[in-house]
Amino acid sequence: MKKQLYSSLVVSVFLFTTASKALAADKYLGEFCWQVFNSAGQPYWIYKFGVYEKEGGHLALFGTISYGANGPSASHGNAITIGNNIKMTIVSSDYEEAEGEVWSETFTAILSASTLSGEWNALSLESDDGINVRTRFQMGSMSPIACN
Repeated sequence: MKKQLYSSLVVSVFLFTTASKALAADKYLGEFCWQVFNSAGQPYWIYKFGVYEKEGGHLALFGTISYGANGPSASHGNAITIGNNIKMTIVSSDYEEAEGEVWSETFTAILSASTLSGEWNALSLESDDGINVRTRFQMGSMSPIACN
């Protein structure tokens, strides 16, 4: 019985430490910010991310989206370097208390690896009554900016 318990404990510790290492980001690259512009070139919102590099060219993004009076909202995503480009996917959502609206958005971008600028597309779901859901497709450009 003791041998079985000891074996189970050893296996559990091994699995826990292996899983923890697999989920941990390998290298913190710093804080990166982007100004997002709509298709008419007008400023829309700002992304601010702590970026972590993982093995194989994968990047983990943890941060915020800021676009107005509601202040920042949680945002996260991932990216991968492919050739001279970075393909990025970001997910954000929030509840706008002043407007009584909840929204969720999936944002994709292709950036130049040398300039970190590029083009984006987003699909949003929005509701102000919890029953009727509106979809919205948007697109534009984005450029890196200094983080505040």
